[in-house]
Amino acid sequence: MDPGLERERRSAYAAEPQPEMRHETYKVVTTGSILEAVGGIAAGVLGILGLVGFAPMHMAAIAAMAFGVGLTAEGAAVASKYSELTHYGNGAIVKSEVGGGSGAELLGGLAGGVLGLLALLGIAPLVLVSVAVIVFGASLLLGSASTARLGSAVSHFGEHDLSHASMEAAAGAEVLVGLATIALGILSLVGIEAMTLVLAALLSLGVAAIIAGTAIGGSLVSVFSH
Repeated sequence: MDPGLERERRSAYAAEPQPEMRHETYKVVTTGSILEAVGGIAAGVLGILGLVGFAPMHMAAIAAMAFGVGLTAEGAAVASKYSELTHYGNGAIVKSEVGGGSGAELLGGLAGGVLGLLALLGIAPLVLVSVAVIVFGASLLLGSASTARLGSAVSHFGEHDLSHASMEAAAGAEVLVGLATIALGILSLVGIEAMTLVLAALLSLGVAAIIAGTAIGGSLVSVFSH
C-alpha cells in the first residue's frame, strides 16, 4: 500500500471522539434502539390480539403505527450520529451502507406509520395496511446492511465478540423477516387470507424489531463505554 495513503487512513481514525461525544452517541443510539424494541413489542402484542379475533382491522392499523414509530426512532437515532458511528471500526464500516440503511428505516417507518394512521381512519384500511407491511419489509431488508456494518465496528474490539455475533444474527433476522413480510403483504393485496397474513406479518416484524433493537442497543453500549 502507498505509504501516503496508509498515513492518511491512520490519521482519519486516529482522533477518537471526546468522551462526552462518545457518551452522547451511545445514549442517542441506545434510546432509538430501545424505542424500536418497544414498538416491536407493541406490534407483536397487537398482532396476536388481532389474530385471536379482537378487532383485527383496528389492531393491524395500530400495530403498523407502533412499528412505524419504533422504526423511525431507530433510523433517526443512527442517522443523527452517522459521523460518530462511522468513525469506529478502523475503517470497517462502509459509510454508504450505514447511512443508506438508517435512511431507509427512517423513511420506511414514516411512510408505514402514516399508512397505518390512514387505515385507522377508515381509508381503504386493508389495502393500506398491506402496503405498509411491504414498506416495512423493504425497510428491514435495506436496514440490515446498517446493522451488519455496525456489527463490523464492534469486531474492532476483541472482547466484544459476543456483541458482534448478536448484531450479525439480528441483521440476518431482518433479512429473513423482510423477505417474508414482503411476500405476505403481496399475497394479502391479491386477496389470499388478507387479514390473517397482514397480522402474521406484523407479528413477525415485531419479533424482528425486538431482536434488532436489543442487539444494537446492548452492543453499542459496550462499544461506546469501552
